[in-house]
Amino acid sequence: EGHDWKVPTSTEDLGWKGRRDLRDLIVCSIDPPGCVDIDDALHARKLPNGNYEVGVHIADVSHFVKPNNAMDKEASQRGTTVYLVDKRIDMLPMLLGTDLCSLKPYVER
Repeated sequence: EGHDWKVPTSTEDLGWKGRRDLRDLIVCSIDPPGCVDIDDALHARKLPNGNYEVGVHIADVSHFVKPNNAMDKEASQRGTTVYLVDKRIDMLPMLLGTDLCSLKPYVER
């Protein structure tokens, strides 16, 4: 897998195992303009019984970073992305944090 990774087209694909297809929902993130590492988003919908469901969507880093490998250990030590006035220190490589794992608009995840 790499930069050109795509969501498997068939929900019968092994990549869908243990997952639900939520692509029909309207999902939004609350991030500042220009944010490229969108790691969480929300949806709300009215249920047939009149109640509302609020869903929290979290970027699935575990699909790309397996437990106890070098990247997982480094990310665990860093703990978070640090945002400074003039730069940032990423917890994950940019390919993951700002591309493959980012919940970017109009990109299936």
